[in-house]
Amino acid sequence: MICKLCQKEKEIINSHIIPRAFFEFLYPEQEEKRESLIMISKDRYDKRRPVGSYEKLLCKDCDQMLGRYDDYAQQLLLKTPLSFYPNVGNLAYVINSYDYFKLKMFFISLLWRSSISELEEFSLINCGPFEERLRELILSNFIGSEDEFSIFVTKFDSENLEVKKVAEASILLPAKQKVEALNYSIFYLPKGYKIYIKVDKRMTPDVFFKLVLKDKKPLIILKKIDYEKSKEYRILLDSLK
Repeated sequence: MICKLCQKEKEIINSHIIPRAFFEFLYPEQEEKRESLIMISKDRYDKRRPVGSYEKLLCKDCDQMLGRYDDYAQQLLLKTPLSFYPNVGNLAYVINSYDYFKLKMFFISLLWRSSISELEEFSLINCGPFEERLRELILSNFIGSEDEFSIFVTKFDSENLEVKKVAEASILLPAKQKVEALNYSIFYLPKGYKIYIKVDKRMTPDVFFKLVLKDKKPLIILKKIDYEKSKEYRILLDSLK
């Protein structure tokens, strides 16, 4: 078979789309429970998959290459303590030092894998003409400019501890969303993370540019308060009816 990344004839292995470690984080000591409620909207049925979604996409070499970025992102997002961003109250978190290249490459590869996937749960992620550009960036070990596939990170929170626990222990399926009329792909990760990736040639709106991942700058994580008022929380509640 042909590897989707290097496009060479090789043995193809099962590759996770959302890395396995993000699902294992939810149930670190309960292997039999390592499945998360994931769904696109209240109009579609729930889908549960043990330790995440995977399919035969990559050769072992390419899978291991992307795995290095997966491992870094998992360590950074799930295990790094967060501080409040100064001078804005409790409206944002900050990680003062991180590897910009590795984190952006993780998000680029996550977007690409989701776009080429034939699994139903990733059907809303379709990068179209941007798909080949993503593959080229990954292969060339290059992440483009700050504005190309620009990314900003948000995190759900709630003063209700039970609701906060739900936010941090759920992974919803990727989706697409218009932000200031631009096209964004949306990814949900454990601990309440909601990731926005621009899939659009137009410039990042000024209102969000300060939040965008940048080289040699702190990682700013916008805090999304009142998770119980979000559409994501309503989707989860509807799925339990």
